[in-house]
Amino acid sequence: MGTMDPLINELKNRARIYIHIYRELSKELGPEKATGTLKSALYARGREKGLQLAGRIGKPDLRALALAFVENKENMDAFGHEIVLENPAYVVLRLNQCPLVEAWKEASLSSEERKTMCDIAYQVDFGKFEAAGYRLSFTRRIADGCGSCDLRVTL
Repeated sequence: MGTMDPLINELKNRARIYIHIYRELSKELGPEKATGTLKSALYARGREKGLQLAGRIGKPDLRALALAFVENKENMDAFGHEIVLENPAYVVLRLNQCPLVEAWKEASLSSEERKTMCDIAYQVDFGKFEAAGYRLSFTRRIADGCGSCDLRVTL
């Protein structure tokens, strides 16, 4: 077993949990409300993480954020974090793989279902970056069939 296998397995487990929660909530509330409820919950968790990030790096600073993005990832990086571009106006951060999307493929979710799960799951990222004082957009997503997730972050 590789050093990242337990981490990847846990991330895949989380992805499978998202499927089950989404399906159960969809039965009770309908798909639209289920999606909205899960997005809100994950965004809230992301905000908790973002406040921790802000406490660690201080006032919004794109360079400090980029360094925090790749910090301590050498041996335990299930997502393949990378800094693609840094300039004074924005940074582009990349995730080169996604165990969540892999798990959704393994669970035989359709392309559209994988996109929906990603729309839900990546709310944690929006909550995290926004709570820390940044604006986030995704210019590419693995769930959309791209080779990476590219995060464009501005102040």
